[in-house]
Amino acid sequence: MADDFDLGRTASAGDLLSRLPNAPLAYLQGALVNAALGPNHLLLILKNPGVAAPLITQICGNRGWLAAYEVKAAIVLHRKTPRASAMNLVSFLWWRDLARVTDHAGLAPPLRRAAEHLLAARLQEMALGEKIALARIASRGVIYALRRDGDPMVIRALLKNPRLVEEDVLAIAAGTATRPSVLRALAEEERWIARPSVRKSIARNPETPRAVALRLIRDLSTAHLRDLARAPRVPVLVKIAARRLIESRSRQSA
Repeated sequence: MADDFDLGRTASAGDLLSRLPNAPLAYLQGALVNAALGPNHLLLILKNPGVAAPLITQICGNRGWLAAYEVKAAIVLHRKTPRASAMNLVSFLWWRDLARVTDHAGLAPPLRRAAEHLLAARLQEMALGEKIALARIASRGVIYALRRDGDPMVIRALLKNPRLVEEDVLAIAAGTATRPSVLRALAEEERWIARPSVRKSIARNPETPRAVALRLIRDLSTAHLRDLARAPRVPVLVKIAARRLIESRSRQSA
């Protein structure tokens, strides 16, 4: 009776499709020398729970197999892939798979950081729709690059990202290069605009549309208003409005 290796080596393409997902390691090893083996079979091997690192290394050594993009992506995203092999292939991935790498807790931190650097470097080449989609799911390293984007649609998507923290929002609000349209978008985001620190930071930015700034300061505390009235770079109109609000509150409490 043939052993598992020979069964894998001599199986038909159809038999490989049915056996590879749950076959033992010896069968997988035999399948790698099977003339009927194709990219779809390799993907099944990589999904097999019994696949081992040496087998993945063997796949990485065959340039013909790596010609299929799906195979490269599956190798990089596999937690058993040796780090060196994954690092050699990660630069070939498209942005969606790079985002999956950054979000894969089972992968080595250096590999995830490499994917973040690649995504950040490719932002200028990405279409607007791609950047918007990425902004919604971006990891921390990519968020840092995206928060400097000048398109309000990208920032609106970024503000929905559950990984975004107040430090990121304040950096956008206080940025000297932040566009008025971005500041307006930030002022309309309910998740963040309820925070006094964010309202104050937007209001004091000289690039914020005056109507937006004046609306934001109405609900600030008197302490925050005093800070605005004294702080440098705050638009004169905002300072005047802050002082008048302080005076009005003082008269009401007298």
